[in-house]
Amino acid sequence: MSANRTARKDKDSKAPPFDPASTGSLNASETLKLLALPDTELPQTPEELGLDALHRATFVQLPLGVGYATREGRFIWCNEAFEFMLGLNPGEYREKQISDLTHSADAGPNEELLRDLWAGRIKSYSIEKRYIKRDGRELWVRVSAAMVRTSDGNPVCSVGFLEDISQRKQMEQEIERVQKELVDASRHAGMAEVATNVLHNVGNVLNSINVSASVLGEKLRASKGARLGEVAAMLMRHKDDLGEFMVRDQRARKIPEYLGALAAQLVNEREAMLRELEDLRSNLDHIKETVSMQQTYARRCGVVEEVAVETMVEDALRMNSGALTRHQVALKREFRASPVVSTDKHKVLQILVNLLRNAKYACDESGRPDKLIRVRIEEILDEVCISVIDNGAGISAEVMPRLFNHGFTTRKSGHGFGLHGAALAATELGGTLTAHSEGPGMGATFRLTLPLQPLGGAS
Repeated sequence: MSANRTARKDKDSKAPPFDPASTGSLNASETLKLLALPDTELPQTPEELGLDALHRATFVQLPLGVGYATREGRFIWCNEAFEFMLGLNPGEYREKQISDLTHSADAGPNEELLRDLWAGRIKSYSIEKRYIKRDGRELWVRVSAAMVRTSDGNPVCSVGFLEDISQRKQMEQEIERVQKELVDASRHAGMAEVATNVLHNVGNVLNSINVSASVLGEKLRASKGARLGEVAAMLMRHKDDLGEFMVRDQRARKIPEYLGALAAQLVNEREAMLRELEDLRSNLDHIKETVSMQQTYARRCGVVEEVAVETMVEDALRMNSGALTRHQVALKREFRASPVVSTDKHKVLQILVNLLRNAKYACDESGRPDKLIRVRIEEILDEVCISVIDNGAGISAEVMPRLFNHGFTTRKSGHGFGLHGAALAATELGGTLTAHSEGPGMGATFRLTLPLQPLGGAS
């Protein structure tokens, strides 16, 4: 984590920076000498105790770290809080410069602000930076710095006030870590949903393959072709008197008619079995394509590439086709545009698979016989909009605000990651995911918008 480079530069601040010379009779140099006096030499009576001595007593005991430094960055005086923060021995600061104690990653921004301060381009600044303590550990501080000037306005030294913000930074890092874990969990949940849909789809196809195999087995066992062997055996027994046999035997006279009927039957059986074999081949190809498509998306996860929106939508529909058929949900395509976008295909697939699956569940929950999902593609200005519209159970106004919250779900078997992960993925792609419903029983519309051109952070 680098220093906060958006430092506040107060050029027109009404409150001037601390100026010891402006608050008492001593000039700035004498005030600095007073700051360095031991307590036994300080003025003791109220009459003797002026504003400069009050400043000195204040800064010595202030819980904030206070440090004065020359133009070159050498420390002139630091209070005990400064020494305690950095683990320095008393007076050890005199051997140090600001650059000696500043983390190398934060040195550049700090030095630039100090140059502006000494040049008079700014009156003060505030920056979050890291110091290196005596034992080598990092210390996050907020430094507020200004100039100490003479009554004539000439710069004497810089003064910095250090506030220890290490605990806050640790909390921010912990929050960032937890958020990353939540994002990863949501993304993995989304990938699991894609994989689950693939397995469901493959399972449905395997059922069809099993049915086709059973039909083929039944047809082969019931085939009339097996009787052809009996005819052949009969003819072989009379091969020496075949002509006479064909004339005098009633069964023999029926052989030509039988063979003609058998040939027609075998042709029908052959055509039926060829159809079943074609279904088998088609279903096996479907499994191969589904698995291959999932592998392709998995390999390309995180890669931005140009892809037709219609292709991604069709891939998502194929992954849900088995479930839609099984649940008797009709599908209607409303492709009003066919744009090509630069995006992460896997993240888009994750979102679309989740939306289609939720729409299927919503249709099931509605209990209506005319279950329908419409998938619409539109191009609006510099965005493409993909809408999944169902006529299912709908969404109540009370539920709508929590719909994309992490862990929220209305399904007993739901985990609450799906829509949350989909919304995060849409944001990562530079787009948005929104929902709309007129209420319970009125269906719902989920709309994914994506930029036609990729954003810098979408990869």
